[in-house]
Amino acid sequence: MKKVLFATTALVLSAGFASAEITMSGSANMGIKHAENGLSWADGDGNAATRGKDTAGWYEIDIDVVGTTETDSGLTFGARIQLDSDYSTVLNTAGTDINGNVFVSGAFGTFNIGSGLDPVSDDDTLSDIGLDGIGTDNVAETFAYKGAADARWDYSVGALTLGASVHTIQEDYAVKVGYDFGTAAIAVAYDHDEASDTDTVQAKLSGSMGAVSGQIFYATSDSSTTAANDGDSYGVYAAYKTGALTLSASYADADGLADAAYGIGAAYDLGGATLAGGIGSVNDETVADFGVSFKF
Repeated sequence: MKKVLFATTALVLSAGFASAEITMSGSANMGIKHAENGLSWADGDGNAATRGKDTAGWYEIDIDVVGTTETDSGLTFGARIQLDSDYSTVLNTAGTDINGNVFVSGAFGTFNIGSGLDPVSDDDTLSDIGLDGIGTDNVAETFAYKGAADARWDYSVGALTLGASVHTIQEDYAVKVGYDFGTAAIAVAYDHDEASDTDTVQAKLSGSMGAVSGQIFYATSDSSTTAANDGDSYGVYAAYKTGALTLSASYADADGLADAAYGIGAAYDLGGATLAGGIGSVNDETVADFGVSFKF
């Protein structure tokens, strides 16, 4: 068998006649966050904690460790460990989230099973503003209810992409289809959340022309058990790139909200890292962030 790798940094381990190659890659950011009414850190279950200071430091680290092997027949088998840590996780849980999944790839696409998988409906959402994101995208996705996933399939041929995901215990499921026309692309997804019996349909249209790019996102959901889950939400995003500088703006709204969300941002490519920040209003509250991000 031939061992192949998919990332940039390789560690070679050997024990007797056997050997394995493992790749590591990731991203990180550090900076500050601001919320007019006080920052609220999410706990490990995604619940908001008590609001505290209105301005505080922030960091996030995401590391992927991947090992793969290719069979003589051309199939690729692999395993991935995801190590994620951020300020909110450290303050409210044991400190680090660890997920893992195993996958196989071939002419049929890629099949994954494990933890830390996103449903396919989470692949095509609205871009956010700023360093870590000030949350305008969350408003656009107010009615984009998404179930969980512990297994997913992804397939692409030419400009066409297909995907499906399911949670084998919670019985959530989702499907998506996307097509890239070159200067524009469209993606449509359907998601079912079993716990709330909520069905969501969402669509994203994106495109670019020269230095200008943009996105339009729309979601609508219907629940047979929870009336609050019924509604429509949408958002738009635009960016302009000139040299190393990218300027961006976003606007989002949803049924039931008193005020729409909006924001502006800027990012400067330092060559190996990016200096970025954003400011705006989300849920009638001024929010902002600023700092540096990089990949490795």
